[in-house]
Amino acid sequence: MKSYYYILFILLFFTFRVASQDQTEDDVKVNAQLWLDYNIQSHFGESKSLNSYVGYRSITPNIYNNFLVVSTYNIANKKSLKLLKRDKPFINSYHLGARANYIANKDKKDDFEFRLMQGFKFYLPSIKEVPLMNYIRLEERFQKTFNTSGWDIGFRFRYKVSTVIDLDKHIFNFTSGFYIPLNVEFFFNLKKVDRFNDVIRVSPGIGYKLNDDWKFEFYVSYQNTQNTSENESTSNDFVFRLRIFKLNRKKNKTKQSKDEQIKELME
Repeated sequence: MKSYYYILFILLFFTFRVASQDQTEDDVKVNAQLWLDYNIQSHFGESKSLNSYVGYRSITPNIYNNFLVVSTYNIANKKSLKLLKRDKPFINSYHLGARANYIANKDKKDDFEFRLMQGFKFYLPSIKEVPLMNYIRLEERFQKTFNTSGWDIGFRFRYKVSTVIDLDKHIFNFTSGFYIPLNVEFFFNLKKVDRFNDVIRVSPGIGYKLNDDWKFEFYVSYQNTQNTSENESTSNDFVFRLRIFKLNRKKNKTKQSKDEQIKELME
């Protein structure tokens, strides 16, 4: 049964890749995108970790191929402000990161984008067994087209709320099995750059945790994006995304509750 799902993921990847036929950029009002990424996590002590992934993104019509590398340094917060009179801290973790994109365009010069990211995560009081993770971050974006000498610089805030639903309804723990990851992300562009000024992304998915070391997630997302280069245009994108995670769980880690295991599934 497990092999069936792996084969299905691979078939979906190649189905949408073959569907990317040559079309013009004027056709990009409603399009399909295929995203694939491999994620790995490394720990440094009890409160610090590094999450990294390499990814590939394509689009139908076949206008560009996007190759990216992302790394985020995570610091868990163990301290609670006395003024809030809470046993647990309101902010769960802080995040510093960087991202590099190389966009190989079909009919024009290639593009490069570099980003710096700073953010934090916190949980809202939620319905029983449905944790709501909130992720707020600021991005500084630097874009360059290889036929020009200058850099286009932009800034934006991102706000994402995520949850995970345990399909198998485990009572005490969640060591393996299916789950449903859901998230909605809003983008607030303080200063737009030429390309990829996202507005909203809605991402329902299906996940499978194989064991403490591996998990897989497949999303079918809707996103709205604005571009400002040449003619200002808006596109509605339907994104098919396969994510592969190598978790590298810490050895001798304290046994987790089911709630902690569910929260660990969320980025």
